[in-house]
Amino acid sequence: MKWLKAKLTASSSLNGIARNESGAVALMLGLAMLPIAMAVGVAVDHGNQVDVMTKLQAATDAAALAAGKDFDKSEEEMQAVADQFFFANFGETSNSTAPTISVTKDDANGNECLSVVGAVTVKNRFMKLASKDQNVLTAEAEACRATTGMELILVFDNTGSMNNYGRLGALKEAATHLTNILFGDKQSSETLKIGIVPFSSAVNVGSEYASANWIDKTGAAAYSKLNFKSSTWHNWKAWNKISNRSWTGCVEARQGSLAVDDTPPTTGDTLFTPFFAPDEPGNSQSTSEVNGNQYRNSYLPDSKTNSLDNRQRHQGKYKNATVSTTSRGPDRGCSVQPLTPLTGTKQTILDAIGSMVASGYTHIPEGIGWGLRVISPGEPFTEGTEFNNPKIPKVMIMLTDGENTFDSESNHNDSTYTAYGYLDQARLGSSNYSSAIGAMNNLTAEACNNVKNAGVTVYSFAYQVYDTTAKNIMRNCASDPEKFFDPPSNTQLVQYFEQIADELRGLYLSK
Repeated sequence: MKWLKAKLTASSSLNGIARNESGAVALMLGLAMLPIAMAVGVAVDHGNQVDVMTKLQAATDAAALAAGKDFDKSEEEMQAVADQFFFANFGETSNSTAPTISVTKDDANGNECLSVVGAVTVKNRFMKLASKDQNVLTAEAEACRATTGMELILVFDNTGSMNNYGRLGALKEAATHLTNILFGDKQSSETLKIGIVPFSSAVNVGSEYASANWIDKTGAAAYSKLNFKSSTWHNWKAWNKISNRSWTGCVEARQGSLAVDDTPPTTGDTLFTPFFAPDEPGNSQSTSEVNGNQYRNSYLPDSKTNSLDNRQRHQGKYKNATVSTTSRGPDRGCSVQPLTPLTGTKQTILDAIGSMVASGYTHIPEGIGWGLRVISPGEPFTEGTEFNNPKIPKVMIMLTDGENTFDSESNHNDSTYTAYGYLDQARLGSSNYSSAIGAMNNLTAEACNNVKNAGVTVYSFAYQVYDTTAKNIMRNCASDPEKFFDPPSNTQLVQYFEQIADELRGLYLSK
């Protein structure tokens, strides 16, 4: 019995020791679990802060971009815009105070900049156990408008079809809106220059350039002599022989690829021939019928009675001639407004937009070719800076509402007179209508490539164009697919121009 008792006593002692050790282990485990619990809590709080910070940064970026669209507004006005976009994008979050945002206008490295700072206080659920009740989060964004400069050329279809469905009015509205956005409240700019090239069946460079050395006044260009029997006559000479008319500013297309490139006009076929629509057979009537042929530009009495070609090309009729009608004459087909060279004067651009009129047929390559020459640094217009200058990007906005066309006529000329002369003269390589249009389409594509290869960014518009070929040409003309627009309505056209204006403002996030 003593052994058993002793055994029992020993067992009781061991149980006591076991109970003492389990209490110690529990205490040790409890102490070990505390930092683990804290770590988990910190992770939860940190995850919540990351979520809030992501929303805060996105809302701050959105506020900076929205407020920075118009740097001409006051700081208070920009703050109101920033508030609207910031709170709309931030939304609601749990365990945080109401966020705040501050806006500051500044000038950084020659750029107009807008600094936006968003802040929010996030309450901690677990870290407060370590005396960290909350964290203040801040996000910064800086929207800047580059002031290095830009040159923009607007190449606009001013053909007769632009009178349909209010298209010309919508184009004027869109272009005016774009100009106002780019200039803002400023009436002039040393860094922004805009030019305009209206086109139809010709381009008008302006009659004030009559004395320019790039206008062919001697018959040096081959095309300048096509309308006369005598090799000593040319377009400029005929203009000077008519007593009561003077050159109105339109020019004819140069030969071949010269029609759409920027080759300097120095001699021969590189010079620009003054537009001169010949007196057609007939007796100065609005529509003359001669041997079954219809002519719509007879403005002088015929001095010859032999072949139709001789009657038209006989130069003697122009000597001391008086043109008594205003609807016909050597300038028939030159109804488009003169182009506007690059200028930093806002009102000059707005006036040119407002003066546009719709008349004539569509010669797209002439418009693009002259757009390139206007934005070029060399003659015939020298207002442009050098190409590929990173500080002064060059941009073209090209718009047409239809395909290239000639006006077919039932006479020996086969068409009315345009920058490419008569269809019968085969200046486009053929007197066949379809072949000539195909050649003009090829020149359009070549003109677009010339512009883009020169480093000019091209936005192109097929404005309510239904011809697939014409639409594809314009699509391919754009610098990239996002810069091609096919507006189905006048309202959409204005919206697209506003979108482009916002892009061209040079807005970017610098932080």
